[in-house]
Amino acid sequence: MNNYEYKIKNFFYNYIKNIEKPTIVEFGVKEGRSTKMLLEICEDNDGKLFSIDKDDYSNLFKNNRWSFIQSRDDNFEYLKDKLPEKFDVIYLDSTHEADHVEKIFYHYF
Repeated sequence: MNNYEYKIKNFFYNYIKNIEKPTIVEFGVKEGRSTKMLLEICEDNDGKLFSIDKDDYSNLFKNNRWSFIQSRDDNFEYLKDKLPEKFDVIYLDSTHEADHVEKIFYHYF
């Protein structure tokens, strides 16, 4: 396990690893390191992961528990029909500017 994976696992993995049938929304994919970990949780617990990124990362994983959506994470009108109405976890790892983070969390909360 590299340093990044160690930090992610210690930061939130232990909080979500036991959620039964989790529905997880991930904003920001890039290299897919967090996506891989979130998919493992979904596989172990009969869950579903929705990942959104403005760049096309649809080829990173072939997994029926994963749906990739190419879009900006604040394109709410486009995403409303593509995401479930309720989910258990939001993992926001796209733009880290305070105004953007606030906009995303307030919209989905």
